[in-house]
Amino acid sequence: MPEKIPWPFTRLYDRGPNRFFTRWFQRIASDVRERGITGNILDIGTGPGRLPIEIAKQVKDARLFGVDLSQDMIKIARENAGMEGIGDRVEFRMASAYATGFESGSMDLVVSTETLHHLAKPLAAFNEIYRILKPGGQAWLFDGRKDASKAEYEETARMLGIVDLPLPYRFFKTMWPRAHTGYKTEVYTTGKLGKAIETSPFKKAKYIKQGAYIRIELKKH
Repeated sequence: MPEKIPWPFTRLYDRGPNRFFTRWFQRIASDVRERGITGNILDIGTGPGRLPIEIAKQVKDARLFGVDLSQDMIKIARENAGMEGIGDRVEFRMASAYATGFESGSMDLVVSTETLHHLAKPLAAFNEIYRILKPGGQAWLFDGRKDASKAEYEETARMLGIVDLPLPYRFFKTMWPRAHTGYKTEVYTTGKLGKAIETSPFKKAKYIKQGAYIRIELKKH
């Protein structure tokens, strides 16, 4: 699977699928606010930048950053931040998960959604996240689970608001699992991603199932 979305699919992604995630991004932003996390927050694989934009809207004392391999995605993200009137608080750069370009110990929180399954070198990404986090800093990494149950898919559909769309639910439950990206849960916990975390300086992680997604929490001690 490619590590970046090529043009012109970048524009289609921003106008279509990525907008389904708005409620999800708002929930993550609310979690950041409720946990009292401020300072520097980085989104890896930011795409059109909608997650850091949502966090910036809810967490006024934070400085947001987003990196992506696609130059066009960075352009779109900057446009989106400008339209929201927060272009001065959100900075987007073209960079990879393996070399973000930020100073060691500079980030209070690193987030990432739907990026893990794209990584060819997950250990390198975990090492880079550890490097840029401040002591005590956290990483919240979200990705899809291919082995989610019907009930878990339905839970996610309700969270995303997809069930409100004028589509037959039988179409959604048939097609979305096929398009849903990610790995089976065991890949994250005991498979190649879980083993990469154990090999990294993090050593361990907290795994939380959230509907059809998995949330992986890492902390730099």
